[in-house]
Amino acid sequence: MHISIILLGIGFSVGAALLLAIAFTSTYRGLVLPIQSRIAGYVMLACFACTQLFHARFLLNQTVELASRSYVLVVYLQSMSFYWLFLGLLRPPQLRWRIWQWFLPAGVLLCGALVPLSAAVPLAMLGGGIAATHLSFLVYALRAQRRWFVLEFRVLALFALMAVLIALVSLFAPILGWRYFALIYAAMISASFGLMLHLLLRFPDITSKTVEAVATTYAVSTLSRVDCDKLVTEIKRLFELEKIYQDENLSLNKLAELTQLSTHQLSELINTQFQMSFSRLVRQYRVDAAKAMLIAEPRASVLSVGLSVGFNSQSNFYVAFKEFTGVVPGQFRKQLS
Repeated sequence: MHISIILLGIGFSVGAALLLAIAFTSTYRGLVLPIQSRIAGYVMLACFACTQLFHARFLLNQTVELASRSYVLVVYLQSMSFYWLFLGLLRPPQLRWRIWQWFLPAGVLLCGALVPLSAAVPLAMLGGGIAATHLSFLVYALRAQRRWFVLEFRVLALFALMAVLIALVSLFAPILGWRYFALIYAAMISASFGLMLHLLLRFPDITSKTVEAVATTYAVSTLSRVDCDKLVTEIKRLFELEKIYQDENLSLNKLAELTQLSTHQLSELINTQFQMSFSRLVRQYRVDAAKAMLIAEPRASVLSVGLSVGFNSQSNFYVAFKEFTGVVPGQFRKQLS
């Protein structure tokens, strides 16, 4: 029975990898990422799916060898691409990558090809743990800008701990049997995909907020030749007259195009002139509009109000509304009535 559950989890992982790849191509195509990190994202998802297929084949037919050279190379590439993807997300695009980071893929694949199979899998997992730990420190550097940095820090720390745990399990796999390793690792990958999907559904703008925090944290002033007063007036016009906040897909990149600024310039402008981040500015306009609608249209459902002002889910609407008013929309309406 437990193998059937693991196999279901493997099927879920492969499907989730496909969905995330589609989302990366569509919903998150506006993310400001170095091209190498964007490619790494697709490679990472493909490698995780392949790893799970290796596990499924082994669990269904244990005469097949799991710790083969092809399996090892996929696992090594998966850890490296995970690191490259999040490195691009957590560091400003204009910051040059170090030489060793550029040569990391070649070094990782060479290691995967030459290290003895008995030590290859534990070494890959330890490398993944080190990579996740480094990424955790990069998230920690954003703590002044990120209200949710603790959440992101804990998720990356969890990935690091999971990698270390799998490394320990793989050390004893030749004694206990690779079946236990495959069961545990497959379950952890399934849980990781479940966690990633939960975070993206619960906080759909978490990636754009992270990019914005990175731009603010590492920015050197880019507004020396910009008419800030004129641009502030234009931003207010877009929000108050054009009501661009009603677009649920409104992003820093979209507003930058409308104002003919770079994302770094726009982020700095909003932080210095409005004394808040872009995402908070959008939430504030949406909540103010929702408050007016809740009063003016007492028969409208709370969900329809939230969707009409630009929120893409009821949960996001409730969280943002309570952030600014201290109560949820239904309580706000009831208090006024």
